Amino acid sequence: MPVNVIAALQSLRAQWQRALLSATGIMVGVSAIILLVSIATGVQKDVSEQVSDLGVNVLVVIPGRVGEGMFNPNFGGMSYLREADAATAMKVPGVLDAVPFTFVGGGITANGKTASSFLVATRPGWFTMRPTQFEEGRALQAGDQGVVVIGSVAKKELFGSTTKAVGKKVKINGFSYSVIGVTQDKKSEQSLFSMGSLQNLVYVPYEFFKTRAPNLQVDRIMVHARSDAEPKALIKALDAELGKRLDHQQYQVLTQEDLLGLVYKLMSILTWLLTGLTSIGLFVGGVGIMTVMLMSVNERSVEIGIRKATGARRTDIFRQFLAEAATLAIMGGVVGLAFSALVCWALTVYTPVKPLITPGIVFMAIGVSLVVGCVFGLIPAMNAARKDPVGALRSE
Repeated sequence: MPVNVIAALQSLRAQWQRALLSATGIMVGVSAIILLVSIATGVQKDVSEQVSDLGVNVLVVIPGRVGEGMFNPNFGGMSYLREADAATAMKVPGVLDAVPFTFVGGGITANGKTASSFLVATRPGWFTMRPTQFEEGRALQAGDQGVVVIGSVAKKELFGSTTKAVGKKVKINGFSYSVIGVTQDKKSEQSLFSMGSLQNLVYVPYEFFKTRAPNLQVDRIMVHARSDAEPKALIKALDAELGKRLDHQQYQVLTQEDLLGLVYKLMSILTWLLTGLTSIGLFVGGVGIMTVMLMSVNERSVEIGIRKATGARRTDIFRQFLAEAATLAIMGGVVGLAFSALVCWALTVYTPVKPLITPGIVFMAIGVSLVVGCVFGLIPAMNAARKDPVGALRSE
């Protein structure tokens, strides 16, 4: 180990209380950044799993166009999509099926209990384009009347884990339905988006629900594409067909990659924004290190003078004090990393949030700490290196 580094470590050990306080600011800043980035990484992983759960060959027609302008009024609840658009989509070569997908307001209750589930009206074709495993019963079939397929989350909330749900009665918006199937949850653990996952949806027959809500709008159209269909060409063909009735701003056809790209773009913007704000903590920590190091330079003038008088060069003094600043910052970064890991573990165990600390995040934490230490240690190190040995010895 270089002599300058050894001298730096010995100095820090002799003044460990001051070193600890100096590293605290870096620890706080690094912890804040690691927590934000790890939570964002965990959310992206969760979203990827949810979107991938749609199925490999599923396209989604949404009632608006994203990425063009700041606001599209169609995302405020209004949809210009119609059942006829699903029929139109089915005429496009490469499309196996297209079904309407409508979000139904209200809730589902049974035995005085209410499930925190999303209600969806759709057709049996949805269960064909997205193969679904069932804990109990079956999927929707053509001609079904007054029945419902519930997710495993709703089943547990309404009937418990051990009671069979098939055949039981539930109420949706005041009307009675009979449970004919329970979809199987692929994951046993709860996640941030489990309440919005496909395992937490409640499906009612689209045609039957229309008899009770004649003005039912179509919020999405789910398109099942052939496995050999080229996605870009298929999207172009769907755009051309749907565009014969709809305006350009009233719809858009998206793939899974498009959906993930939109989510990742939004998450990236938010992450960088919040990271920039929390970086203030790193700046404050760096200023703290610089202040402490400047004080240390003044207090250790005799030490500097003796080292120079016994042959130490300016570069040796500079490297020693820079090594001290970098070591302080890395110490703070390591402690901050350990603290963040503990917080992430607690969030994973006790909350739906599932942070994910990757090797890249670990290297980022150490790297940022090192850079902060070196940048804010430059001025103290330069001041120490410039000290005149005679003047330094006279300051005794």
